[in-house]
Amino acid sequence: MNKFAPVTPAQPALDLPFTEFERRIKKLPALRRKLKLDALLLRTEVNLYYLTGLSSDNAILVAADGEPTFYTDFRYIVMAKRKAPGLKCELMWPAKNHADALAKMGKKWRRVGYEGNITATRFNALREALPDVELINVSNELMEMRSVKSPAEQRVMRGAIAANDKVYQALRAYAKPGMTEWVLATFFRMMAWQLGQGEAFDTIVCAGRNGAECHHEPDNTELRAGQPVLVDQGVRLNHYCSDMTRCFCLGKPSAAYRNIYRVVYEANRAAIRAIKPGMVCGDIDAIARNYIDRAGYGKAFGHSLGHSLGLEIHESPGFSPGCKTVLKPGMLITVEPGIYLPGRLGIRHEDVVLVTKTGCEVLSKSPPLED
Repeated sequence: MNKFAPVTPAQPALDLPFTEFERRIKKLPALRRKLKLDALLLRTEVNLYYLTGLSSDNAILVAADGEPTFYTDFRYIVMAKRKAPGLKCELMWPAKNHADALAKMGKKWRRVGYEGNITATRFNALREALPDVELINVSNELMEMRSVKSPAEQRVMRGAIAANDKVYQALRAYAKPGMTEWVLATFFRMMAWQLGQGEAFDTIVCAGRNGAECHHEPDNTELRAGQPVLVDQGVRLNHYCSDMTRCFCLGKPSAAYRNIYRVVYEANRAAIRAIKPGMVCGDIDAIARNYIDRAGYGKAFGHSLGHSLGLEIHESPGFSPGCKTVLKPGMLITVEPGIYLPGRLGIRHEDVVLVTKTGCEVLSKSPPLED
């Protein structure tokens, strides 16, 4: 019997109650008023799911005067009406009539909000349909809306992070000298499907000096006895992402490795101790960055300290130099300082923290490097 098999078989993703999505949709009129918009036209799959709980690769949510309406094609319309009974769902016009349909709908529109990360094809179609309308990119406002996780979202993300910890425990026990980075990454991928709905991103496994490549692609490099290993991993569970980086050694780590690891880990702890509502994101980044710089490794820490996560693995805000966002309770952000010395080693320690009313809670429970 496979000792790493889950207690229960893998399950399809579960959605939050539709009342959660209704609350989100009700925020759209306030956004329109704030930006003086006649309408919002939202098309990206992640924002459509965030607002409606519906997954479709061909849909548009129109929020103008009257009831917000979810338009989608024949393939999804029955599903949409079943899953979102409180949302007006209509059959989308044929592709050849797209411009005419939008033009007719928007005869009186002058300012329309859209997502700046839609494809160029979709943007050009929008411009063609509404040539005299001022298009306003509302991506930042939507990201701000998504940045504070509701209690329901927090519960789901706790589950994803706990699943990630379980997979790491199994991976740590499975790793043996002689296997390759690719084999270890494939093991994680298998376990992520057993305990969740797959990887939140492509798993990073770095043996020895490959750790100096921050986003190393696992290959046929073999793990050796006494060698350090860096694993950056995330499980997706019920649509939400987890993320964590841990370092371990297939044997006893060298004194030099332990000393550098200690700098990274203490930078992580120093930043976490400072996290609380009202702090500015860039100031949290500076705390960890200054700690590593004082230890003499400032030039070896070249990426930001962390990022928010949720439906996507990288969301806003983040702990990065210059980020002026003020922390609020309900934000979930990674803290992941690192030191990378090409040809020698790479070390990163990453936790997910939840900003609370008085400070923060570390949700990642996997232990640090063993001595």
